[in-house]
Amino acid sequence: MFENVGEKIKKLAKYECWAGIVLSIILAIIMFVTADEVSWKEEDVYLIYGWVFLVIGPAISICNSYFIYGFGELIQKVSNIERNTRVDQQKSKTQTAVDYERIEILEKLRAQGLITEEEYQEAIVKESK
Repeated sequence: MFENVGEKIKKLAKYECWAGIVLSIILAIIMFVTADEVSWKEEDVYLIYGWVFLVIGPAISICNSYFIYGFGELIQKVSNIERNTRVDQQKSKTQTAVDYERIEILEKLRAQGLITEEEYQEAIVKESK
């Protein structure tokens, strides 16, 4: 339920957008139909509200969905960054362990006199690159 929340928020934004557009159109149609049934004094008000619902309603729905979708996108990107950071940390820990093993081997070789101090220093510098 709580996994991949960013993608779910983005889907919610799409549904909200379409539901808002459809609802605005339905309300506009209701206002236009009702305008024919009311007195001539109220007819203008119903027509104005009908046009407001028809034009501004979908625009507001689209704008709101952009913010919700953007929030979902932010959550998804942050989750990806966090996931990649964990992988990089694991790789770093593994690499560090390998480096310590190599240095330990080089120190043993130097202690046994199989390599000189200069060769030891060169090997350490090569491994750190």
